Amino acid sequence: MKKLYTLGISLMAIGAVNAQAYLGKDFEDQDVNSGGFTTQVVTGTLDWGIQEFSNNNFAKMSNFSGGTSNESESWYITPAVDLSSATSPIFSFANSANFAGADLEVFMSTDYDGTSAPSSASWSAMTANLSTGSYEWVNSGELSVSSTSATTYFAFKYTGTANDGKTWQVDSVFVAEAGTVFENTVIGTPATASEKTIYEIQSNTINGDESFYVDSVVTTGGIVTAVNIFQGDQKGYYIQSGVGSYSGIYVFDGNNTVVKGDSVIVTGTVDEFFASTQIGFVTNLSIVSNFNDVPVTLLSTAGVAQEEYESVLCQVVNANCTALPNNFDEWKVDDGSGEVFVADFLFLYSPTLGTAYNVTGVVAFAFSEWKLYPRDGNDVTVYNGQPVSINENNEVLTAVYPNPVANGNVTIEVTENTSLVVLDLLGNVVLTNALVSGVNTINVADLAAGNYIVKVGTSVQQLMVK
Repeated sequence: MKKLYTLGISLMAIGAVNAQAYLGKDFEDQDVNSGGFTTQVVTGTLDWGIQEFSNNNFAKMSNFSGGTSNESESWYITPAVDLSSATSPIFSFANSANFAGADLEVFMSTDYDGTSAPSSASWSAMTANLSTGSYEWVNSGELSVSSTSATTYFAFKYTGTANDGKTWQVDSVFVAEAGTVFENTVIGTPATASEKTIYEIQSNTINGDESFYVDSVVTTGGIVTAVNIFQGDQKGYYIQSGVGSYSGIYVFDGNNTVVKGDSVIVTGTVDEFFASTQIGFVTNLSIVSNFNDVPVTLLSTAGVAQEEYESVLCQVVNANCTALPNNFDEWKVDDGSGEVFVADFLFLYSPTLGTAYNVTGVVAFAFSEWKLYPRDGNDVTVYNGQPVSINENNEVLTAVYPNPVANGNVTIEVTENTSLVVLDLLGNVVLTNALVSGVNTINVADLAAGNYIVKVGTSVQQLMVK
C-alpha cells in the first residue's frame, strides 16, 4: 500500500504556512515498536504485532490463540508528540476489523509518562470512524486534539473476552495540523501474490502460533504428502518442502485433484483454521511432477507436540499402544517420552493394547491436542526391532551399516561427494561430517544410545545406536 500521508505533507508545505506533520508511521519497516511506539499488555499474554497482506504491513491485535478466544486487554501507544506550538492538531489512522467483539477504543493523554501502566495516567476518549467488519478498511477521520502539551500521547486500547473478540488492524498513524491530505489507500488495493516458502509462512509467527502472513495471498510449493478426500468440509491436501521443522502446511482446496507424491505450486490465501495455519481460497494450482518421495521426520512421541511440526509428515518408532480408541477412534502411543494421540482423520486403524508400533503420519493440532494422522495401512506397522528406512529415495545414500551400531563406527556409502547430517529425535543436529564418493567410516561413539536421523542430501534414514 502506498502511504499518501507523505504526499500530503509535501502538498501541505507548499500550500499552507502553518502546515506541519508531527508523527507518521506506516509499518513498512515491519516493526511495531519502531519510532518509539510501545505496547502495554494489561490482561492476558497476547500483544500487538505486525501483519502483512498484499505486500502491505500494519499493526494487528487479536485475542484468538490456541484455538480459542482469550481474555485480553492490550494497549498500543504512540511516543510523546510535542504539540506545545500546535494550532489545530489532529490525529488520524486507517483501521479494519473482523469477527464479533468489542470495538477498538482510541485515547489521548497529556500526563502519561511513556512507560508505566496506562492506568497511571488520565486518558481522554476520542471518537473515530471504525470498520464495521469483513476486514473493510476505513479512515478514522481527522480527530481533533482537545488539549496539547510537549508530551501528548495517543493510544489504541484492545479488549477481548473468553467468549469473543474482534481482530483489529491499524495502519497509517498520523498526527499533523488540520487539513493534511490523508487518504485510506487500502481500499481497492489488489491482492497480488507474493512468493513465500512454507518455512517462511510457518516459522514467522505472531503470539507463537499464528502466521505473520495471515490474510496474505502467497504462492508456495512442495510435495503432496497426504490427501484428505473424506472430510468434505475440510477437503484438501498436505504439502511439504524439505524435512524437519516448519516444512509442512495444509491446503484447503475442494476444487483441485492431486495425489500423494505430486510436486505442486499453489497460490492462495494464508488462513488460521482453529489454531492451524493453512492455505485457502486457492486461485491457482500447478502440478510440476509426479511420484516424488518425501523424507519423513523422525520424532519421539513427546516431540510431536510442537508447533514447528504442524502439518509435517513425521514418524514415531517403537511406541507402545497405551490407550485403545476412544469414542472418536483416537488411540495413544508412547515410546517412553510421553503419550501422543493417533487419530482417524485420514485412516482408521484398530490397535492392540501393549503392542509396540511404528506410526507415520501428518502432525496436526485439533481439539486442543497434538495428533498424528496416518494416511493408510502402510503407516502403522508393528515394531520388529529393526531400524526403519524413512525415505525410499536413496540415489545418493546407498547403504548405512551396521544398523544398529554398537561398536562406535558406522559405515555410510554414497554415490558422490556430499555431506552428512545426524539429528536427534527432536530435530537437533548432533553430528556433521563430509563424505566422499564411496565408503565412509564415521565415528558415532559420542552419541548416546537411541534413535537418530541420518540425512544425506534428500536421502533420510534412521540410525539406531546401542
